[in-house]
Amino acid sequence: MSLDHRPGGSRPPVDFDAVLPHDMARRAEAVGYEKAGKDVYSLLALAAMAGGYVAFGATFAATVTVGLDSAVGPGLAMMIGGLAFSLAYVLAIVGGAELFTTNNLMVMAWAHGRLATVGLLRAWAIVFVGNLAGAVVTAALLVLAGQHAGLDARVGVRLLEEAQLLQSLGIMPLFFLGVLGNTLLCLGVWLTYSARSTTDRILALTPPVVAFYAMGLVHAVAVMFYLPCALMISLFAGPEFWAVAGVDAETVTLSPRDLWAVLAPVTAGNIIGGGGLVAMAYWFVYLRPREG
Repeated sequence: MSLDHRPGGSRPPVDFDAVLPHDMARRAEAVGYEKAGKDVYSLLALAAMAGGYVAFGATFAATVTVGLDSAVGPGLAMMIGGLAFSLAYVLAIVGGAELFTTNNLMVMAWAHGRLATVGLLRAWAIVFVGNLAGAVVTAALLVLAGQHAGLDARVGVRLLEEAQLLQSLGIMPLFFLGVLGNTLLCLGVWLTYSARSTTDRILALTPPVVAFYAMGLVHAVAVMFYLPCALMISLFAGPEFWAVAGVDAETVTLSPRDLWAVLAPVTAGNIIGGGGLVAMAYWFVYLRPREG
């Protein structure tokens, strides 16, 4: 017996084709406009969740790549780490959480006149603060749970190395790594607008995220995790960790100025990459007004 009460019991055909780029652009514009309309508390909560997801992804990547360099080679090890790190973006993008980096795509709605500059900056500021809070709190929880001590303290050492690498880079490398990093990540999110299922979204999103990680690129929310995580390890790790790790706890330092010295150029680069090279480029091609 048919449950379809229309004449003949016919059902509409299911469209499995990917959404085409022109319609992807309209989706991206509509999503950006909708995000800006959320209330402060919803944006903060979703942003804090996303910051936590990046912390999970980064720690997962650090865990699975311990010892891989010597086993499979550094390139393949980085690719495997990227697959693990993609957990962060699958949780955030499929789950609807808010990342400052990929919210740079809201520039499409701004460029098309649907979103005022004040509304754009308001949403970015709220999400930036929420991402930072979520990343820092989750870093503390991971360290208090002893995740840094896993695999004979080598997980913690990997996380400390990531933080030290970021602090060792100059302003210009951080800026350009941020440009390239968020270009890839926003392209991954852009591809999800072509999807018609959750599976499609995950498959479209994962390769750019893997490439981002394997190439050693940078984005602001990862900085919000790695540097505070190193500080949390220095504060909460016991002497047995430092003995096994072979690292001097006193060499791990982080002040708000140190964090901002890394975060500022990376954030500026992320905005240029995601907002300029991706959002503005696709707006120009598909959404800009045309004469006649």
